[in-house]
Amino acid sequence: MKKLGFRVSTALLLGLGLWRLVSGDGAMAQSTGRQEFLEEEHFLGCLAYVYNPALWISYNGALYFMPKTEEQVAKLRQMIDARSRYSVLTDRRARHALAAKALARSGIDPAWRKKILLPYSISNENLTPTLSRQLRIVSSYKFLRAFGEDAFIEAGDSIYFVMDYRRGGFLGADTNAFASGTNAFLIKEGWKTFTTSSGQLRRVEAFTNVALDKQETAVLDAAVAAFRKAAASLAEAFSNSAAKREDFESLKSRASDSSPYLEYLLAMAYLDGKGTEKDETLGMEWMRRAATNGSGDALSYLENAKARTN
Repeated sequence: MKKLGFRVSTALLLGLGLWRLVSGDGAMAQSTGRQEFLEEEHFLGCLAYVYNPALWISYNGALYFMPKTEEQVAKLRQMIDARSRYSVLTDRRARHALAAKALARSGIDPAWRKKILLPYSISNENLTPTLSRQLRIVSSYKFLRAFGEDAFIEAGDSIYFVMDYRRGGFLGADTNAFASGTNAFLIKEGWKTFTTSSGQLRRVEAFTNVALDKQETAVLDAAVAAFRKAAASLAEAFSNSAAKREDFESLKSRASDSSPYLEYLLAMAYLDGKGTEKDETLGMEWMRRAATNGSGDALSYLENAKARTN
């Protein structure tokens, strides 16, 4: 039987895809806007890992983030380093808002969202609910007998009493079909005394089965899908923005007095903030310049602008 007592804060959950932030693309990191995109995309990817049902348990009607393997814990600890490398997405409120927004768009019922995302708090660094209890993993066991939803199981030389034995199907919903099993996730509650077939009293450890049921697993799967979708949407939006910026830079390099139409287009780009920051002063300067050089579009724009102010 394996005992795990991990309490992993979601302050650690910023390490997947770390290489994209710290190496391999220095040009991307030069732009604040691009760095912000990288960090937000990276954070959403981390959340998609964190909300994997394999890292959660269900206890007393609530869901808790609780890694179950050394590999999971090692990956989460690596995320501490990644968080320290953020230069834009450093505010916890902003990260919480990013997570809440993705979950709100997931279609997950608000009651379930409250179960898997804690409200923002200055004093609490966690995004996810955590439980200060030791998780015990029974790597292999044998079913002995059932008592309603509870059962006795045998693991090695020991016998355990497991409450809510049938939960989640991990321990076997049909005890006639599942005489043995693996990886039972348990939290110790105390001791159970029972009478053996020979009439003797026996005292064994008592546990609660904390495996997720189908609905809880579906909710967490939906959360994972929501974070992945949010990351993909962010990437698409940034790609479109980058393309507009590239078009603007090309337009800016080609606009000249010999090309009044391109001067007009550059003026509109500044006025509309298309591919660049909105700048009305520069926009009107280029508009007047285009009109002086013979752009009919620029002349019409200036006449309409004058009419609106009169």
